[in-house]
Amino acid sequence: MTSPLLLLRRLSRPLDPLPTGVNPRLVPLEGVRGVVFDVYGTLVVSASGDIGVSDAPQKEAALRSILRDLAVNPPPGDGRLTDRLTALIKNDHLRARAAGIDYPEVEIRDIWRSLLGLDDDDLVNAVAVAYEAVTNPVWPMPAAAGLLAGLRARRFLLGIVSNAQFYTPLLFDALFGASLDRLGFDPGLSFFSYQHRRAKPGLWLFQQLREALPARQLDPSAILYVGNDALKDIHPAASLGFRTALFAGDQRSYRPRPETPGLLPPDAILTRLSQIPQLIN
Repeated sequence: MTSPLLLLRRLSRPLDPLPTGVNPRLVPLEGVRGVVFDVYGTLVVSASGDIGVSDAPQKEAALRSILRDLAVNPPPGDGRLTDRLTALIKNDHLRARAAGIDYPEVEIRDIWRSLLGLDDDDLVNAVAVAYEAVTNPVWPMPAAAGLLAGLRARRFLLGIVSNAQFYTPLLFDALFGASLDRLGFDPGLSFFSYQHRRAKPGLWLFQQLREALPARQLDPSAILYVGNDALKDIHPAASLGFRTALFAGDQRSYRPRPETPGLLPPDAILTRLSQIPQLIN
């Protein structure tokens, strides 16, 4: 069985971001000692703009093809498998909300096990990774690797707060050629939604980040959070005192959310990741 890492490498293809036409707003931010990133639409170009967005017939055809390639028998029953997948995710969210979690996250491997009736973890991982790679293609955002290397060399703390699944950390090994640790990310400042079953725009992941800072003798104003979504990224981070930069680097994933009243504004607006050092020099 091909490993998830090798599957990601084999199925990934270069993607270029689409210009947004936005003018950057680069405001020097004093006292920043760490940079924390969103992943999809920020550190990586996401062809679908965010996790789980794609054309329904194409998704169904892709899933059927993946199951054939992996010799997995589709479960019996009428209707699209992808609709059943969506229903399982929705039901999981409903149960979590009933338990008091405002913005729940699934563990997608549990969902695939339930849909396909599989007990083989390797097969579950392969289906999940192949489906994700085909329906949500990603590629490193231009200048991302160089930016991370430069920040690491300057001893900035690096972290991640992202809606994600188990394959998200593997993207860095697969596409950047190095693990999160080797890229300089502090595991104590990195929070992926699937690990905690809580997602953005809820505050919980950002609260965990804030609670990790006193051990590093920092407060939230020393951290710049960079994300592409004004609702999911900028507002919750800013509400807890983090400095924020809205990334307008790709038309597919840029979410300024002008239709949503009351959102806290970003401190800066970026159109290229390479602009970040201008904010924190």
